[in-house]
Amino acid sequence: MKRLKHLPLLLALLSTFRLVYPSSAASPSIMSQPMHYQASFLHATGSSGTTDTNSRKRSHSTSTLFGLSEGDDVNDKLVGGNTTSGSKESGAQRKRTKPPRRNSPQRSPRIRKGKTNYPRVAKTGPSNIMLCPPLNGPAGAPQLPVLTTKDPTIIEKWLDEHVGVVSNDGDGDASNGYAILGFDSESIAKPPWRPERASLPDGPATIQLSTPASCLIVQLSICGDGSARHAPDVLRRRVINNPRIIKVGVGIDDDALEMYRWSKESFGDAEEEGGRVMNQEQQQKKPQLWEMTSRFDLGCILPDKHPSRRSGLRELAQKIIGVDINKSKKLAMSNWGKRRLSIEQISYAARDAWVSAAILERLQEGNSGVFNAGAIMEMEFIKTQREMEFVDERAKLRKAAKLELQELMEGRGAVKGGTDADKEERRQQLNGLLDLHRPDQPPAFDEHVFTLPLF
Repeated sequence: MKRLKHLPLLLALLSTFRLVYPSSAASPSIMSQPMHYQASFLHATGSSGTTDTNSRKRSHSTSTLFGLSEGDDVNDKLVGGNTTSGSKESGAQRKRTKPPRRNSPQRSPRIRKGKTNYPRVAKTGPSNIMLCPPLNGPAGAPQLPVLTTKDPTIIEKWLDEHVGVVSNDGDGDASNGYAILGFDSESIAKPPWRPERASLPDGPATIQLSTPASCLIVQLSICGDGSARHAPDVLRRRVINNPRIIKVGVGIDDDALEMYRWSKESFGDAEEEGGRVMNQEQQQKKPQLWEMTSRFDLGCILPDKHPSRRSGLRELAQKIIGVDINKSKKLAMSNWGKRRLSIEQISYAARDAWVSAAILERLQEGNSGVFNAGAIMEMEFIKTQREMEFVDERAKLRKAAKLELQELMEGRGAVKGGTDADKEERRQQLNGLLDLHRPDQPPAFDEHVFTLPLF
């Protein structure tokens, strides 16, 4: 009887390892009976599926000993240690919970002193969606959603949602068959003190397209080898080469020229490929160059006594829409060829394109008859705009004349005859070439068109 006194405790300990005696009649030699694995000692069944009386008694005794009721977890009671410590907290309640992941909805963003850490709010495949912080200024600007990607499918979806289908022949769902996008691009700076960037691809690293409500950043530098051969053609076909989409920016002709030369270098000569002359069928299959059309430079849009004076993007943003934008030279010279751009880089690039779109929207509110898309397409500077091939040739001639003039002024240039009169004559000729090949002046507007400030 003394040995059987501790039987319920022995059964409870064995139940911890999920070991239960068979549902057979009680035997004087307990250890001689075979043992079976069972899911729970509270419901021990025999091979026939009926509950054994002795097993039920043993289960009831063990449940009473540890304060268990039917449905309780024995592991919580035994491992939790409430039999010795007297604690009423179960093991499941004491289980340590993992802290929320960084930038998760349950965790607020970490704020550092003097900096604004703005978390990415979503991530979809190779693309990132984030919100640019609001802008300061007399009027200010709210947060701006920015999509960063290189995926042609995502680019097309963004264009369908924010621009609509604007075809080259005028068919589309945009008003009057035209659309307006703020445009900007960033290139990889390769200063002498950054030799590790020498092998990075030339040309535009990113292209930014923006409406007043959303911005798209396309990372061209991580598309294949960074050449135009691997760039998403949907961007060229639907935006860059589409004359019915007006691209607005400051110094946009320089961006367009860089893009044109980048694509020309990528695809080679238009007449030859691999040293062989291409026939007409091969010419049709050959990818087209990135030749930006319908360029609207805002550099001279402010009324001024000197129409040739160009305004920068920061000045335009302050005077027309009342916001202050960050034009950090450090960010402008940063590495734009990285696969994952920093939040500061994304905000810097997106706001440059957004400001151009916001400026034109504000001008339309003040005088829609002058600045709507249809009226802009009828302006003289759009109708007489030079093709990129001509702009490229003119820029090369101007650069050569400028270099020769610089050498002549420094006394390093050789002039036929060598007299001072010959040098002066050549200098006048070079100045004439510089004037002849001067870039086209951005459009200017009279003061009666709009009154500043507009915000």
